[in-house]
Amino acid sequence: MSRALRCLFALSILASLAPGQAGDERSRDQQEPAPTVKKLTDWPKFKKTKAGAVRSKVKQFRKAKVELHEKASEQLIAMGAGVAPILIPLVNDRQDGLNEHLLAVLDQVVGPEHASLLARETRRPSLEWRRYLMRKLATFRDADMAPILAAALKDKDPDIAFYAALGLLGLGRHDGLDTVLLETKKRWSEYGPLIAQILTPARAAKTASPIYAKIVEARPTDQMAGLRLLRYLMSKDQSKQLRYFLESQEFTVKRAAINTARVVHGQKPIEKLSSFQAIGMAKEWLSKL
Repeated sequence: MSRALRCLFALSILASLAPGQAGDERSRDQQEPAPTVKKLTDWPKFKKTKAGAVRSKVKQFRKAKVELHEKASEQLIAMGAGVAPILIPLVNDRQDGLNEHLLAVLDQVVGPEHASLLARETRRPSLEWRRYLMRKLATFRDADMAPILAAALKDKDPDIAFYAALGLLGLGRHDGLDTVLLETKKRWSEYGPLIAQILTPARAAKTASPIYAKIVEARPTDQMAGLRLLRYLMSKDQSKQLRYFLESQEFTVKRAAINTARVVHGQKPIEKLSSFQAIGMAKEWLSKL
C-alpha cells in the first residue's frame, strides 16, 4: 500500500474517533458488543446515464489540477453507495495515483451495512483492493465477517494477514495473535491508530488474559508489543499485572508498561519518554497499582 494511502487511512481513523478518544485514553473494563447493523443485500442501482456520469467523474482524477480531483470526489461522495460497484473494479495495482482517490471516496460511502456486499469482493486480483477490503472489514467488528477474516490469515501478503488478525482480535479471537504482535512490534508508528480504533471497543479481561500469558516470559521486544495491545484490552481489575513489567530492567518494557497503565486508567500515552522519566513514572504506578 502506498505511503499516501497509509496516511489517508490514518487520517480517516483519527477523524472517526470521538473527541477525547483519539489519544487512546478511553478505559473500559467490559467489552462493548460488536455493533449489530442490518446488512444490505444489494448495492443501490444507478441508471445507465448516472453510471456514465460516475465514470466521467473518475476521469477527472487523471488530470493534473487538484481542484478537479476535489470536485470529483465531492460529487461522487454525494452520489452515495451506488458508486461503489462502479469504483471497486477500477482499483488497480498500478502506481498511477488513481487508487488514492477511489479508496478515499469508497471510505466515505461504504459502512458496516455494506459488509456482506464487500465480502463478495474478496477474490478480486488487485492486491491494493484486497488490502483495503480486509482493513475495512476489520474496522466493522462484525462477527458475521469472522470466517472471511479467518480465511485471510493465510494470505501471502503480510498486510492482508495483519488486518485479518487484528479484526479477529477485535472480535475477541486470538487466531492471528502472533501476526498482530509481530506487526505491532515492527510497524507501531504506522499501525498504532488502527489498532486503537479496532481494539478500544473490544476491551475485556477475557481478551487480554491470553496476551498477558503469552508475553509474561517472552523476550523484551515481544513484551513491548503485547503491552501495546493490552493498552486497549486490559481491564482496570487486571492492571496489577503490570507491576511485573514496571519493574523490568528493560527500558522499552518499562515504558510500554507505563503507557499501558496510563491508557487503562484514562490517560493519554506518552510515546517519547526518557529513561529518567520512565524510572520516576514506574515508581509512581507501582505505588498506585
